Amino acid sequence: MTDKTEEQIAAEAATAAKQAEKEAKVAAAAELKAAKAAERAAKKEAAEAAKADKKASVEAEKAAKAQAKLDAKAAKEAQRQPEQNGVRRPGPDGLCGKVWGLADSLSAEMSQAVPIANLLKAGEEQGMNVSNIRTEYARWKKFHGLSGRITAPVVDAAAE
Repeated sequence: MTDKTEEQIAAEAATAAKQAEKEAKVAAAAELKAAKAAERAAKKEAAEAAKADKKASVEAEKAAKAQAKLDAKAAKEAQRQPEQNGVRRPGPDGLCGKVWGLADSLSAEMSQAVPIANLLKAGEEQGMNVSNIRTEYARWKKFHGLSGRITAPVVDAAAE
């Protein structure tokens, strides 16, 4: 058997210590590399999640805009005046709508379509333009499917 001298034992111990130190450095480097890789993966995952969230919010905004557009269109359609016989009824606030309203109210009072003479008289009393009354009366008649001359009912004075 060969006995090792103390110097040899010390040298082997030093070599073993160096080897252990080297292995510890390699293990620490591997841990550091793994930690950096995990950090990169976490950053990448976070970036992808943020990108997905942004995409989802953009899609939600698009859907909300589309829905708002559809709602606005439906509201506008609901506010539109009716159309019949190729004529759309004017809104009640304009000059044309006021003539139509007057024609409707006079017709309701008479229980028949109002003659132009009665409408002209009532419209002039309210300060309406005669030309506008005539034009809108023609459109009002077409809207209601009326044609020809409309005459006032003859009131029998003896019957009253």
